[in-house]
Amino acid sequence: MTIQDLINWFGSNQNHILWYFGTILILTILSVVIVNKNNIGSFKYFLSFLVHAVTIPGILSVILILYALFIIKTNLLNVNAIAYFVPIIAMIATLLILNKKVRMNQIPGFSRLSALMLMIGIAFGIVFVLQNTFFGVFFVGGFSQLIIVFIVVLVLLKIAWSRFTK
Repeated sequence: MTIQDLINWFGSNQNHILWYFGTILILTILSVVIVNKNNIGSFKYFLSFLVHAVTIPGILSVILILYALFIIKTNLLNVNAIAYFVPIIAMIATLLILNKKVRMNQIPGFSRLSALMLMIGIAFGIVFVLQNTFFGVFFVGGFSQLIIVFIVVLVLLKIAWSRFTK
């Protein structure tokens, strides 16, 4: 199964996407109603689950859109809106709803998740600059080689960041 097959599967099973993110949004709204300053300790791992459950697909969707837009220059009017944009909208909505009631630094793992978002953004920027320069001869192989370079750059950034913060 290729990544395009996976995207096509999500496109043909749009109800699963809508059900998943709808459930997360409903649970987020319910948790915001239930959580207050006195009982946040008992709900913080559930809130962490909600944040991670919506943020990881959202980040992957952002990467997919950036790849389609900047690397392969796909017209975004021709993509499946539910498969491409619903994870991002749900991520933003969930984080905004939770942020109204709970500070994000109280949620376990959110600092690492935001650092991951930053590192992925920096790595994507570096890969985009490398791809648009003459080094593009290396990327003739397609998406799989680009992902390998992206992972290598991400690991190098992680090593550099860990040495920088020591």
